[in-house]
Amino acid sequence: ANYYGYCISIFTLDGNYVKKVATTGTGRGPLSRPISLTIDMYGFILVTEGYNGNNRVSIFHKDGTFIHCFGSYGSANGQFSGPSGIALSPNGTVYVSDRGNK
Repeated sequence: ANYYGYCISIFTLDGNYVKKVATTGTGRGPLSRPISLTIDMYGFILVTEGYNGNNRVSIFHKDGTFIHCFGSYGSANGQFSGPSGIALSPNGTVYVSDRGNK
């Protein structure tokens, strides 16, 4: 994830640039302050957007097409205040570290 470029850059294993995923913004699909990402067993890309960004997790197809997002700013269940890290369990459970909520 690219914090200042508001995108995800994809490279080959030998470092050759392939493409960017997503645009900058706050609607459904664009990224604002992407912090961390993980890729599930199907190749879907899950991205946390925090640090004064969208405070959500956005999900993209492996080809870069936006699929879905969840979360919003706040302290209730399902809300975030600075989601930063993200991980997946073998059964597909998504774990998100949130630096602003207790």
